[in-house]
Amino acid sequence: MCNQDILNQTYRTATSKTAQRTLLNTVLLTSASAILYAFAALAYIIFYNAYLPDQVTTLPIHLQYGYGPNPYGVSPLPSIKDYQAYDISVSLTLPRSPTNIDRGNFMIALHLLDRPGTAISPPAPDLQHPADTTPASLFPPPDPRTHLSTRRILHTSHRPALIPYTDPIVSLAYRLLFLPGHILFPSSSRASTTSLTIPLAESLSFPVPKGPKSVPSSLFLELQSGQSLRVSAASVTITAQLSGLRWLMHTYRVSSFIAGTTAFWGCEVAFMAAAWLALSTIFSGPAESDRTPKLEAGEKERKKIAGEYDMSDTERTFPTTSRAPPLKYESVKEEDVSAVSMAELPVAAGGEADDEDDDGGEGWRDSGIGTSYSDAGAAVGGVRRRASGKGR
Repeated sequence: MCNQDILNQTYRTATSKTAQRTLLNTVLLTSASAILYAFAALAYIIFYNAYLPDQVTTLPIHLQYGYGPNPYGVSPLPSIKDYQAYDISVSLTLPRSPTNIDRGNFMIALHLLDRPGTAISPPAPDLQHPADTTPASLFPPPDPRTHLSTRRILHTSHRPALIPYTDPIVSLAYRLLFLPGHILFPSSSRASTTSLTIPLAESLSFPVPKGPKSVPSSLFLELQSGQSLRVSAASVTITAQLSGLRWLMHTYRVSSFIAGTTAFWGCEVAFMAAAWLALSTIFSGPAESDRTPKLEAGEKERKKIAGEYDMSDTERTFPTTSRAPPLKYESVKEEDVSAVSMAELPVAAGGEADDEDDDGGEGWRDSGIGTSYSDAGAAVGGVRRRASGKGR
C-alpha cells in the first residue's frame, strides 16, 4: 500500500501542470541554446574571415612593353585591412642574356594607388595612329601617365636591382659539366635564368600617418631600365605581419574558435534570457511581490469593517433613565464564566426597580431598568452558552 501511494504521488507530480511547464521550458531553452550555438559558430567564422587578412598574397604582374619609356604592370590589390602592417616585395625571373648582364643596376618603382576618380580628371586620349580607321584605333593604348593621373598615390617606393655577377670561367665550367642534362632537359636548366627578390616596403600600414584615410586598391610597378631589359616573369608578394589578436587567432585557430564561439554564444544566451524574462513578466501579469501589499491592505480593511460590527468582545456603555446609572457591558472570559455564582447575578437591580415602583409610583419611568435586567441576564446567559459551547 505504501509503494502504491508513492507511485500515485510520483505520477501526480510528474503529470502536474508545474512539471509539464518545467519540461516545456527546459526543452525550449535547450533547443534554442543549440540553435544559438550554431549561429555563434557561423558568426565567428564570418568574423574570422573579415577580421584576419591573408597572411601571404602573391599577385602576378603582366609587364607592358612599348607603351612608355619603361616596362610597367598594373594589378588590383586584395582587401587591405586597416592598421595592419604589410611587407611588399617583387620577384623577377630574368634570363642571363648578354643584354641583361651588361645592363648593370636598374631601379624598380612601386606606387600604391587609391580607387579611380580620387585625383584629377584623366586627360584627353592621344591616339598614336590617327590615320588608322580600324575599330581598334578607337581605344587608345594603355599609358602609364594616364593611369597615374586618374588616381591618388598613397605610397611610393624605389629600390635598386642588379643581376648577380658570375665569373665567365666558372659559368663555362658549369655549363660543360651539366651539358648532357641541358641537352636532354632544356626546360629544367637553371643556369640560363636568375631570380631576383627585391623588398619594396617593410611594415607598411594604412591609413598612413598624416595622410588620407583610405587604403590602396591597386598597385603600379615600373622597371626603370628601358625597353631593352628582358624579363621572363614578375610577381608581387604581400606578406601580413600579424600581431596582437590577429596573431593569436591565426596561430591558435582551434582554441580561438572555441573561445570566440563560446563568447558569441554567451552573449546570445544572455540576450535570450533577458527577452524571455521580459516576455514572461509582460504576459504573466503582476508579480507576487506586487500583489502582496494589495492583499494585505484588503485584509486589513476587511478586519476593520468586521471589528466595527463585532461587539461581543468589546466593552460598551448603554444609557438608561436620568436617575439610574448607565449600564456597562464588559467582556467575560471563558475562565471567569464558570466562577460566576447566582448571588452575583444582577437580581438586585430588578428588586431596586420594584422598590422604586412601590415607593413613588414612578415605575413607569424605570421600566427600562427591568428591561436592562432581562437584557443583562440574557447577555450573561449568552456568554455562558458560548463558553459551554466552546468547552464542548
